Amino acid sequence: MSHPSAALAPPLDPAARARERSMLLAALSDLVLIAGLFATGLWANSLMILAEGVRALLLVMLEFLLLLLLMRIQRGRTHDFDYGAGKLEQFANAGIGTAMGLAGVSVAVGAAYRWFHPPDQAGLGLAFAAAVGAANLVQNAVVFRALWLAGRDGGSVILTGQVRTRLAKLVSSVLVLIALLVNLVFQGGPIGHIAEVAGSAFVAFVMLQLAVAMWREALPSLLDRTLEEHQQQRINRALAAHFEAYDSLFAVRSRLSGNTPHVEIELGFGPERTMADVQAVADAVKGAVVALIPGAVVTVVPRAL
Repeated sequence: MSHPSAALAPPLDPAARARERSMLLAALSDLVLIAGLFATGLWANSLMILAEGVRALLLVMLEFLLLLLLMRIQRGRTHDFDYGAGKLEQFANAGIGTAMGLAGVSVAVGAAYRWFHPPDQAGLGLAFAAAVGAANLVQNAVVFRALWLAGRDGGSVILTGQVRTRLAKLVSSVLVLIALLVNLVFQGGPIGHIAEVAGSAFVAFVMLQLAVAMWREALPSLLDRTLEEHQQQRINRALAAHFEAYDSLFAVRSRLSGNTPHVEIELGFGPERTMADVQAVADAVKGAVVALIPGAVVTVVPRAL
């Protein structure tokens, strides 16, 4: 039996489509700028630009995953993920946070090496790098405005997080562009060298800070705990109250992710039950559990007998 919430999912409203469109355009424009960052970074032999490209590439990977989750959430397909989509999102945060931390350490080591071994840099390459940096700044500003307009209704936690992330990117791109311009103007001199190393160190710091923030957000959700006994008893009470409404109880899985209780209930229904009937029972059971455990994320999965 297909999940009734997916079959009966209403068409997307304009606000939901705007959220998806803004995230997709942001990710695609990021890819274009990332290609420019890597190309000019190699040409100019600029660790700062290459580090900025690595940081942007890791974040755009997370953006595409979050876009996928947003699309499934807005279409009512979170039942495909155990305990909803949040668990997968936190695994992604942890994985990309680890990669971000390793990259940040590598950039910091590279910046320290360049402090004692000034690199030879191509002046024309630095000029193009500054142009790409300026384009990166403009792109971050435009995308930040688009995401803010699409998410200002507060209807999507994912998009709200993307607005905060994009603001951090915007601030970072301003400082990187300043360091690039200083390096370009004072190329070959001590001031230009200091700007290159300081800019690389700043990007490394941002990467390490992002890594810590991602792990801090993901860790409570990854270290699951069982619900307290009185909460499990409330789940049983909700099921008992609707005992005659479903035909079989297959499984009840519950966990505490951070401070949020997650409950997944599998109910069995006979082949003669209509889709509307199944949906009504699923909604009733879910509502009863949420009423007894406020703030719980409850998923009711119907199965055919």
